[in-house]
Amino acid sequence: MTINTRTLALIQSALFVSLLPAPGFAEDNSTGDRPILEELIVTAQKREQNLQDVPVGVSLLSGRAMMEAQLKNAAELATLIPTLNVQASSGPSTASFNIRGIGTQAFSVGVDPSVSTMLDGVVMGRSGMAFLDLVDVQRVEVLRGPQGTLYGKNASGGVVHIITKDPTPELSGTAAATAIQDDEYRLDGSISGPITDTLGYRFTASGVDDDGYAENYYNGDNLNSSQSYNLRGKLLWQADENLEFLLASDYSWSDCKCTALSVRSVGDSPGQEALLEELLPVVPSDHNQDVNNDERTFTHLRSSGVSLTTNWEVNDFTLTSITAYRDWKSESWVDLDNLPGNPIQLTAPKPPLTKQDQFSQEIRLASPPTDWGSYVVGAYYFEQHIDSSSTLQTDLAFPNAPEPTVRAASTKVSGENSALFGEVNFNLKSDWVLILGGRLTYDDLNYRTTAYLSGANAFGVFADDNGGVPVSETLNKTNFSPKVALQWDVTDSAMAYVSYVSGYKGPAFDTTLVAAGTEIDPETSDAWETGLKSRWLDDRLFINASVYYAEYKDFQAQSFVEDPNVVGLGNFIVVNAGEVSTQGVEIEFMAAPMDDWTMTGGITYTDATIEDYPKGNCNGPQKQRGECPDGFQDLSGGTLPYTPEWKANLSTDYTVRLQDIPFDVVLGMNVRWQDQVLYEMSQDKNSEQDAYGIVDLRATLLGKSEGYRITAFVKNVFDENYATLIFGHSEVLIPNGYLQLVPKYANRMAGVEFRYDF
Repeated sequence: MTINTRTLALIQSALFVSLLPAPGFAEDNSTGDRPILEELIVTAQKREQNLQDVPVGVSLLSGRAMMEAQLKNAAELATLIPTLNVQASSGPSTASFNIRGIGTQAFSVGVDPSVSTMLDGVVMGRSGMAFLDLVDVQRVEVLRGPQGTLYGKNASGGVVHIITKDPTPELSGTAAATAIQDDEYRLDGSISGPITDTLGYRFTASGVDDDGYAENYYNGDNLNSSQSYNLRGKLLWQADENLEFLLASDYSWSDCKCTALSVRSVGDSPGQEALLEELLPVVPSDHNQDVNNDERTFTHLRSSGVSLTTNWEVNDFTLTSITAYRDWKSESWVDLDNLPGNPIQLTAPKPPLTKQDQFSQEIRLASPPTDWGSYVVGAYYFEQHIDSSSTLQTDLAFPNAPEPTVRAASTKVSGENSALFGEVNFNLKSDWVLILGGRLTYDDLNYRTTAYLSGANAFGVFADDNGGVPVSETLNKTNFSPKVALQWDVTDSAMAYVSYVSGYKGPAFDTTLVAAGTEIDPETSDAWETGLKSRWLDDRLFINASVYYAEYKDFQAQSFVEDPNVVGLGNFIVVNAGEVSTQGVEIEFMAAPMDDWTMTGGITYTDATIEDYPKGNCNGPQKQRGECPDGFQDLSGGTLPYTPEWKANLSTDYTVRLQDIPFDVVLGMNVRWQDQVLYEMSQDKNSEQDAYGIVDLRATLLGKSEGYRITAFVKNVFDENYATLIFGHSEVLIPNGYLQLVPKYANRMAGVEFRYDF
């Protein structure tokens, strides 16, 4: 479906009129002790503001809401934020976020993420770094659409900012234990308080032991299992009433037997019956979670970081400095053929290992509000080093080869990003504000790769090596990203805005051996948005709506180059695909309709379209069916993957007050529904997940004075099956076959949590 500019304007006009608070609704009909919605504070514009006063599309999820909904991992954020989607992958290290249809479509160590992920004000250089356990979180802010002005080059799709809790002036803490079906156990806790009158601390720890839910019939292993722990500490020093220092450090460790990609279907082919017999006892279906693989499947992740945040108030100006260092390591391997045999004879004596470290420094100055307006200006520096290496081995060179073919490869990518940025708010009248902003960015990128083959390579199973001679390239780019917005305070309870923002995703190198050193142009975007934020019924109801349109040029995507020597085998490369666009409507609300009853929800419509991609990728089944005689296809007019057209959610909690009993009962429900979604850029309809809806229920015994909570919950009450990833396999290995990832919560799961707060 296509929406033109006129239609978008009409939709916005209708929303504007329908969402304006009527005079009668603004009257105070409260009894004086009825609860109203709490003030919602965000830092989307690099300063603390009420969510309803920010002229930017922002979704906010509080730590309390995540705790009540039993959200334990960043990947689950999309269940409560309709505009956010998660792009699943063959492992957690390459998972990524998608906002308004825009996400990372090129997976290479030399490519930046499309959605910036941040932890306590620090940008994470790789998207997989953000998929951590959500423990002791204050809130999560999701900024929708390009945010390059204040957040930099890798925010072309938006920003996901995870903000954890700071030290408290008084002793406080929490301890929780959770048990979930299929032998999943979690422990987490935190403690905070003063050390001296000016120095406070906060320490948080968590651990997970999940036995997994998928069986590998080849060796009896439980797959998609994980063991992990996370540690985080913070020290807050209030040097004086105007100067504070916050030192934070974190460490996380995770080992998992993941990700098990199960066979969804096997198409018609001469060897279909033999293939199905080989897979037994696995039976391909859309419900199948099990595998019969001879190769090990694992992912090892390590991550750590330290940051120092300084806030100094001088004459009502606030000078902020954030200095941070992080490092991350990922090692993983999966069974590439998904069969109990090994037809491609491929093993990994040294599995792919990626090491990343980064240093960042941000300094910004925020002015106080004045009669004429306010401003934020700053400078930013980011340096990143990525080292990726692997040793792969095959015996497929030719029968009875005297020695196997071994390829050892190493790739190093280093980059520096420097920027100056600013945003100024001009008060034109008492109810009009003009916002002008911009970011000047300079990128310097270096690439070096070395590959060496030993043994025979008769059939070209591996890409040509460079004989151990390093190949290196260097590039640099400069970009200016402007922003113009107009804010109108329509009434005391409603604010409207319209904005234009330019986005920028930095240049890259294709690090695959077949395209070693190929320069990938920056991806640029232009986005227009208009929105309305309104408060009703004496702040008992918030309704926010936005309409947007964005176009992206030189979109960075992944394509497949077939090996000329072996049909069905080849390599993925990174290309500038052409142009894509995304447009849609978003509505979110929060309500307290009566005492002890709260509701939140939202609905989004997204039309994400590939405008121009004449030489797009084809998957294996499409080639086998003869749909791509030239090895590629024109994807222009297609749909961007991982983007359901419609998506909605509703969360509600009701507290039952009990007399003469030391606890109350809180009943809660989360409902979400999404339209059908395509998982491959190739537009193969067999890689499409049908529309589905999920209902989660919970009941909590809430202590009135002792601070305890006992929650029983059921996820996916109606046992609705779905997959978070579907893709076509190689036509050589499983002809016309498809693999999938069916998550744990595609099954009904029950659990219980004990929590104590003090």
